[in-house]
Amino acid sequence: MDIRRRGRHFLIFLSLVVWGCASSPVETTESRPVAVSKSKVLIATQNTTFKQEVVSEIRNALNNNSIYIKVVDVKNLRYQGTQDFSAVVIINRALAGRPDPRVEIYIDNQPQKNKIIILTTGILDAWKPDAEGVDAMTSASVINKSDKIAKKIVSKILTLVDQKQNQ
Repeated sequence: MDIRRRGRHFLIFLSLVVWGCASSPVETTESRPVAVSKSKVLIATQNTTFKQEVVSEIRNALNNNSIYIKVVDVKNLRYQGTQDFSAVVIINRALAGRPDPRVEIYIDNQPQKNKIIILTTGILDAWKPDAEGVDAMTSASVINKSDKIAKKIVSKILTLVDQKQNQ
């Protein structure tokens, strides 16, 4: 491997370390008691203005549907399983063309990939997982488009919730 390539790999690694350590974690929250909810949705996200706005709009839309919503930081995604939820929404940022490595590991390890909806943000990054069944979309973090993105995600969530209830 030549010196330029090693340097580039080192910069990507350093960026991932700084990116993962620099952002403050998202506080874990739950919307309502699980017992009064007909379905459960997990949202794993990172702490940026755009992502928090999307999550807020998703929560507002789903609160009218008696759906339990748990929001966690992407760093805590490994402690959650798709089997416990009707839908799992992952909102993360791609860096150097790749998502947070924990997102890739999570997707690879989940047997019910058809419950996963992933939004990857990044100006030039359009990463989508290789795994079949995952509903993946990409977007730039444009705050005035957060409502449109949230509506798309809510529609996908409600489709999964309806499928689960009809089984």
